[in-house]
Amino acid sequence: MRRPSSDGLPHPLGHTESVAGGQTPSVARGFGGACRGGARSLGPSACRTSPPRGEVRQAAMLGGFLPASRPPVGDLPMSETQAVPQDPQLADNPLYLQRRERADADKPPSRATALGAVASVRAPGTSSRQEMMEGILAQDGDLVAGHFGTVHYKPVTVCGVELKLEPLQPSIGTAVHGIDLATAIEEPDMVAFLRALWLERRVVAFRDQSHLTREQMVAFAERFGEVGAPFGEREHMPNSPHDLNQQIKAPGIPDMLVLPSDATVPNAASGWHCDATWQPRPPMASVLMCREAPPVGGDTCFCDCYGMWEGLPREIKERIEHLTAVHIGTVGHQMDGVTPVAVHPVARTHPETGRTTLYVQQGFVRRFAPEHGIPEEEERELLRVLKLQEGRPEYTCRLRWEPGTIAMWDNRAVLHSASGDFWPHRRLMERLTILDWDQARRAPYYAPVP
Repeated sequence: MRRPSSDGLPHPLGHTESVAGGQTPSVARGFGGACRGGARSLGPSACRTSPPRGEVRQAAMLGGFLPASRPPVGDLPMSETQAVPQDPQLADNPLYLQRRERADADKPPSRATALGAVASVRAPGTSSRQEMMEGILAQDGDLVAGHFGTVHYKPVTVCGVELKLEPLQPSIGTAVHGIDLATAIEEPDMVAFLRALWLERRVVAFRDQSHLTREQMVAFAERFGEVGAPFGEREHMPNSPHDLNQQIKAPGIPDMLVLPSDATVPNAASGWHCDATWQPRPPMASVLMCREAPPVGGDTCFCDCYGMWEGLPREIKERIEHLTAVHIGTVGHQMDGVTPVAVHPVARTHPETGRTTLYVQQGFVRRFAPEHGIPEEEERELLRVLKLQEGRPEYTCRLRWEPGTIAMWDNRAVLHSASGDFWPHRRLMERLTILDWDQARRAPYYAPVP
């Protein structure tokens, strides 16, 4: 039933709103005034999906421009874009006819016109994209526009070297262009800049480093910490016939892992994990060099552990912040037939930034420490909730490998996951593990801020 207006007459489009100047139809062009006037033709779900009044009024003022998240007009039945039939009982009422004439002038466009309007919102044309970029640039003078509407950071000059910093995602990951790591690491100020960038962005990739030798790659890693054994501290990785990683170490550089993949040695995709958390004192960082890359695929994704923690509901944080979890190594990490196990806090304090990370992952965490006495069903559900944070788009960046790309990431603040989608093509990677110089900071701990 149509809602009567203040003069007792039903509005032709079924509803009115009180705005400055009197009663006016609340109709958004392109969306047919869905829900209030046409709820019967749309069904009950329409009232749940139509925009709030404020957004409808704003949309009318903006000429029908609504966010792309709104239901597309193409989902509306044709009856919603057709004229509302006249009421025979009011056919001779002048006030009703006047209102109807005004409503007809405001009626929604045709279905095709409305669909075109939505398409223009979702895929802006050249002029609207240019306007969008100009608006962004006007707000942030540190940005410059690139090709096809992309935005990149302006070059920065460090130690006389002009660098271009390309964000991989708003909150995590930066690709650095225009640097030669073979010479740049000789400048203390450059090393300090790169370390600060790494702590802030957690993942830093350097393009065009194919000329780096393995020895120079080691020298680069040594500027940030102590180069450890492939999976951490040497005392926890004894050489033995059961060490399955002996056969893929670089000749002459036993701390470097060589990771080849091709049609005969396929690369298995890995789940989300931090490297070697089954160690009592896991490594601080990892460095990975791409020597050969497939034509497509084989990317590595990174997930921000700060975001994972901060995105949890408060009640979940309070439930888990003082828990510890058991990290169990896989078969490939066995030494002398023994599977390594370590216990670490679920909430971890980053020793250099002081921020809290969620230190739980699907790769190595299977349960909470037994002393907490958490019932099995509750434990399983709690771990499921925590692991749902992994890989959420708002916390994640994706690194596309190219020959000569070298990346360093903070194992204390990010998870990573390798893609195995490039078979039968060849990929050749080399990896180093970095330990914190300060041994007191190596073991994970939680120190909540008062």
